[in-house]
Amino acid sequence: MEDPGWLPAPQNLRLIRDIGPESWLEEQAKRQALLEVLLENYNEGRSMSFYCKSCARMPIEMINKAVKETNKKLVGEQDYKSDIKLKAKFLKLVMNYLALKADISLDERQ
Repeated sequence: MEDPGWLPAPQNLRLIRDIGPESWLEEQAKRQALLEVLLENYNEGRSMSFYCKSCARMPIEMINKAVKETNKKLVGEQDYKSDIKLKAKFLKLVMNYLALKADISLDERQ
């Protein structure tokens, strides 16, 4: 069977084989914690599936970079810090840009 890029199972099984189950579980715990931060701080009620897909597909460091860039941009913008819709929109733009550069698909249909 061809390896569909949107299914994490084949990729996860290879990764478990390569790094071991303990390391894989540690990484998944980090991804879950990161997802919880995104949902708590950047979810305007419409971004949950995008953040779930992003946390499953993107490297943790890339997601952290997107959050850092978003927060850096919003530091001087008091209005933006309190507007969850704008925070979510900006973060999603940065995440999409970084994913596109890394050839990672965040397409909702895949």
